[in-house]
Amino acid sequence: MRFWQQPAQQLPIRVRPVRGETLISYVFRLADANDLDRPTILLGALGRPTIGLTRYLLGKDYDVALNEHSRRRLETFTGIPIARLKASLPSLHHTHDALPVDIPAIHPYRTWNLRDHCDHCVSRIPGRPRIRVHSPSFPHLCRRHRRWLAPGMAQVTRQVDLTNTPEIIRADRRYGRLRATTRDHEWTREQFTQAIWIVMDWARSSHSASPRLHARWTARADALRTFHGPFNPSPLLVFPETIALTEILCDLEWRRHVAMVNSDIDMTNFYRHITHRLGQPRTFADQLSRPRLVLDRHRLRSVTNPLQQWIIQHRHKHLQTRTKFWDRHRTGYATRTPFPEIRLL
Repeated sequence: MRFWQQPAQQLPIRVRPVRGETLISYVFRLADANDLDRPTILLGALGRPTIGLTRYLLGKDYDVALNEHSRRRLETFTGIPIARLKASLPSLHHTHDALPVDIPAIHPYRTWNLRDHCDHCVSRIPGRPRIRVHSPSFPHLCRRHRRWLAPGMAQVTRQVDLTNTPEIIRADRRYGRLRATTRDHEWTREQFTQAIWIVMDWARSSHSASPRLHARWTARADALRTFHGPFNPSPLLVFPETIALTEILCDLEWRRHVAMVNSDIDMTNFYRHITHRLGQPRTFADQLSRPRLVLDRHRLRSVTNPLQQWIIQHRHKHLQTRTKFWDRHRTGYATRTPFPEIRLL
């Protein structure tokens, strides 16, 4: 008889899951806490696996999907109600088409955006287990220990001490408030990604285009003690400015302004608002409105900067609404008719 065919019983020692933790990470910790010979025994006891189970799944960016029978067995093993487990384990919200419905079954699958939990937090747990968490479900940093946890930065230590850069910690709090305000985390993250793309481009040309920002980022790089600077920026280096721009890109009034103004000349106030939020001189707004000159085969040509590209794409989405509105008004005269409401696209 296989382990998943045997009756499930509550294990002697309970283990509390970490918010955003992978199910594999949690089950392995539960098995180790209860002195099981192999952690894969408990994983296999949840249900019949669709592929072979090894301990290396924990280090290979894998998680596991359960069907309803396996979820009930997990609830029994842990002694924790499934509703509480779902609040911490994101994979319990998903299933897989390959799973049967008549027997307990599990499906390990490759996932992305995983990272290790804060080293300082893990050191407080007996045995110092390795804990893997889903990045979208877990904060960028551990505020208790002031550690940046986001992966994917070459030449930067996996977890960066932010003690000397409190502006990054404040920016993370603002990002949390923004997500709570919009209530659409996926859409907010899309705007955050757009902002990263724009601000990273600013950093690469900041030496000549924006000396104040260049000096700010250089000082921050020294405080972070990383190899990244304005010429070779990382998302961490420009994080406060990225959040400031994300807040603007998520502002419904400014999104409507960008989408509905009649001409590019009317975009001046938008550029000035960005300049004010970043604490830059008014000349920075003029630079944002101008194309960039690049050298191409010994010839200079102009290209739109990333912010202008975002504006073009956003205005294109609402071209029909904008055209209908302005067709009803003579552009040579001022009008008090408010812009129509537009959806967040």
